[in-house]
Amino acid sequence: MKKLFVIILLLISWTPARAAEADHFSLPDGQIADITAEVNRLSNEGLAAAIADLNAQGGCDDSRKSEELLYERLTDVFSNHKKGQLVNTIISGEIPRTVIPLKESIYSEWSIWNGFLLGRRGAAKSPLALFPLIKIGDTVVGVDKLEHMFGMGLRYFKGHYLEEKPLVSVLKGGIFKEKTFLGGNMLATGVFSYADLAANFNGMRFWNHMLQKRDDVLGAQHNVGPYLTCQAGKWLKNEERPIDFTNYVDATMQESMNCSKFATAAGARKFGEALAALQSKDKSRIFTCPENPSLMEQVIQKYEVAMPADSPGTNVDHWIINREGNGKVSYFNEF
Repeated sequence: MKKLFVIILLLISWTPARAAEADHFSLPDGQIADITAEVNRLSNEGLAAAIADLNAQGGCDDSRKSEELLYERLTDVFSNHKKGQLVNTIISGEIPRTVIPLKESIYSEWSIWNGFLLGRRGAAKSPLALFPLIKIGDTVVGVDKLEHMFGMGLRYFKGHYLEEKPLVSVLKGGIFKEKTFLGGNMLATGVFSYADLAANFNGMRFWNHMLQKRDDVLGAQHNVGPYLTCQAGKWLKNEERPIDFTNYVDATMQESMNCSKFATAAGARKFGEALAALQSKDKSRIFTCPENPSLMEQVIQKYEVAMPADSPGTNVDHWIINREGNGKVSYFNEF
């Protein structure tokens, strides 16, 4: 009992800084500003600034230490809202983003028994209870998906490529975190987000493309890096291959397409009731998940790729995409 109490305290202490959700249903996609150009510009400017700083501090070589210094400096640009310049610029409103107040969202009736972080008293006062929405390419995502790309994506990258862990082990580690302190249990938000898992995976691809020392996990046809190289002791930005987030952000990272599941049956029911209420008010849209099944099936094809030789037996899509729609998550048999 004492051990359980300690675990609960740890989960509560970890979750406020890390777990948040997004509402993809309360507003139509057409009302969300497309900021693809701004995000790409800020990313490439941030990369150039990081390169200049690193070169001023001594440049680069072929050592592992040099790479580690590179990735650490890049987290000043590509990280969560506590540190990352890109995410902070979006959240602050310096470029367009759409904020949906918690009390006006599909989670407005959430209680602590559905998910503590969204249902607790005072949650509505938090500017990050629901992350703002942005549009990149044709896809609307919560800004939290960029945090997942940069943070968990970097963990995936280091685990699989630098520490040489089997990809399935890395993906299972991300699933465990999503089921615990990153959202999918009653002590967090109560929302288990497959879109978060897709963002983590695409973040691994993003970090691999920085130096592109290995083919993309989805196949060499998806190689879009390197974004920079080490030449004659200096980091050099590859101007022919700028960062473009449309290479990563797609419908698998949109929660109205890659459907979430919920920690409790009551939460799943409450979410369904919220969608039904929206449907009764707006007959011009279909409030189901996925919103566009044919588009989702088309996007999924990109991920129907066999896992690497170190993790045989399934395709990538098995680990990051929900084909069953909204419902209660199974903590032991989901995958």
